[in-house]
Amino acid sequence: MSLKCYLIFICPITLLALAGCGMRVSPHKLSWQSPYKALSSLEEGDIVHLPTGVKVTKEQLVSLLSVARIVYVGETHDNVNAHKVQSDILKALTERHPDNIAVGMEMLRRPSQEVADQWTSGELSEKEFVKTWVKDWSNDFPYYRAILEYVRDHHIPLLALRAPDEWLERVKKPGPVDDSQDSQERLPDMDMEDPYHRAHTKAIFDKHPGENQSFEEFYRVQVLWDESMAASITEYLLSEPGKDKQLVIFAGGQHVEYGFGIPRRVFRRVPLPYAIVLPTAIHISAEKHHKVMKVTLPEIPLVPGDFAWMVTYQDLEDEKVYLGVMIRETEDGVTVLKTIEGSVAEKAGLEENDIVTSFDGEAIETTFDLTYLISLKKPGDQGVIEVLRDEQTLRYEVTFQASHHHP
Repeated sequence: MSLKCYLIFICPITLLALAGCGMRVSPHKLSWQSPYKALSSLEEGDIVHLPTGVKVTKEQLVSLLSVARIVYVGETHDNVNAHKVQSDILKALTERHPDNIAVGMEMLRRPSQEVADQWTSGELSEKEFVKTWVKDWSNDFPYYRAILEYVRDHHIPLLALRAPDEWLERVKKPGPVDDSQDSQERLPDMDMEDPYHRAHTKAIFDKHPGENQSFEEFYRVQVLWDESMAASITEYLLSEPGKDKQLVIFAGGQHVEYGFGIPRRVFRRVPLPYAIVLPTAIHISAEKHHKVMKVTLPEIPLVPGDFAWMVTYQDLEDEKVYLGVMIRETEDGVTVLKTIEGSVAEKAGLEENDIVTSFDGEAIETTFDLTYLISLKKPGDQGVIEVLRDEQTLRYEVTFQASHHHP
């Protein structure tokens, strides 16, 4: 039985760059520009060709992207508008090339490919898919729901790109990586010598160093993160199912900008034409400035991408809801360890050691059962939670409120 504890504060959260992905809010406006166009002169919805500074329409962009074998679209993971750009590009390319598009996502680990296949074939419920999503990535599925529903509804092949945890653990060990055991899958070739990628990553590490972690250990993990995705992309493009597909890649901006993350590592393996699109936040409201990762990045003598699509920053903070209990799976079931003072759970009457048996009439057998059902709620929604206390079944009604109202 799991001994993990869960604080039921349901919200889409973002993995930080130190875990290998993009930042909460990208510092693009501070770290790069088009050589011909100041990004500060652009407005929301503008799309600029970065090498020339020429603005293009969405239709022109799609025409240019349609001839690329691989289209990389970066993202800030918790920016709704960055995901809208990804969705728009995916839909436009699918309309141009029906049945000829595949999607690869950083968020899914390679061992989850079977789950991805079941999702796109319609065999898997959202709840079962989200269970894998949370395990592989984070509790932020609402940011990606529209994209993944479109992929499923149009039966678009979905690729799980990222390295499994077992690979990451192997490269963390000091010394050369040992691939000699027959039981181990061979790790992808790793280029550790890119000076620009190394300098860029070092700047992030220096600002947010890992506890008891050297930069070299950290950097090996970052390189493997990118190399594993590059290897997954290459394998698919050279396979029978992928040989005629145009592949659209969704990954954190740090993995695609300047090309030294995933794109260059794919091109090293299989030189195919590609394009990089960077959804770029031009306005971040004052109340969101605390989410910006304040890192002074080195100057990189490379164009950051082919196109920047200007967006504003918008997260889903106002849609988060808060129950306010810490829970754990025990032999008795999903057990309340603590109710948070002033929370809706405490106000409703939940107590320590309650065994949660159902929520809105659905049986609760695991912590995920409860967290998933609560994640479907929005501020103002109501729910009914049943608990077992001293062998008595008790029923409580709760009204959810926005998470920023939590105590």
